[in-house]
Amino acid sequence: MDKVVMVGVFDFVNFHVCKALLDKGIEVRGIQIETEDDYDILIEKRLEIGRNANFSEVTSGDILNGSYENETIVLSVYDLYMRYKEEYLLNEDMLINLISKNKWEQIVILAPSQMLANVFESKAEIVIDDFINRAKSQKQDIHLLYLPTLFGTWQPDTFMFQNSILTEMNRGKPFRGLREETSDAIFVDDTVNSILEIIENKQPGRYLLQSGKSNQWNLCASFLRINDQASTERKAETREENIIIVPVKNSVSIAEGLTKQIDHTHRINS
Repeated sequence: MDKVVMVGVFDFVNFHVCKALLDKGIEVRGIQIETEDDYDILIEKRLEIGRNANFSEVTSGDILNGSYENETIVLSVYDLYMRYKEEYLLNEDMLINLISKNKWEQIVILAPSQMLANVFESKAEIVIDDFINRAKSQKQDIHLLYLPTLFGTWQPDTFMFQNSILTEMNRGKPFRGLREETSDAIFVDDTVNSILEIIENKQPGRYLLQSGKSNQWNLCASFLRINDQASTERKAETREENIIIVPVKNSVSIAEGLTKQIDHTHRINS
């Protein structure tokens, strides 16, 4: 894996994946799905990686009009879902065209672990399921990586953890409602290491990344002093077979990971 195209490169999980790829010397071309909100944060992220010679920001048209054989494409549906941008999957054929019109070596889709539930609870999850099925109809050999709640630097305020941190700083916006899974939570940097290992192994399939520990989301919420009344249980329950469970090795404790997130939030909002 020498070259990667990332769709939604400045979104939460994808941004961390991008930085990890650049640290490995891998060339990354990034497409940003532009949004008007959080423009200052977008500028900060561009400054953080924009000086890396292996990174270039491109448009979807650049990719659609080019030839990208033997490269990897990464799309984080997870980020779209958590940012309430799933309508992008519904209204645009661009993403399906990106998947189908190039001879990609690997196609990687990051999805929320709720997509493995027995019953979909929202229209957003139905939209994502439809997109994944359309993508699979175009290309069968896809890496589907299902992720629980991830925490760490650059977490959007659509997550309860980040919204709580900003509220403590008197910077919080009205919370739109709980979307993340509440049975598991993993530090994003540790999760990215597992994501890269899966991609580098080049074995398409369906993977569920887990902490391997119980009550991790609740322990995070307790550290942030989020009371039980503020949250509603949302647990992912695997409804299908042929899911490869990937235990994520943790490098930091919950307290250390959330402290990094808190300190970073104070820095960029000072």
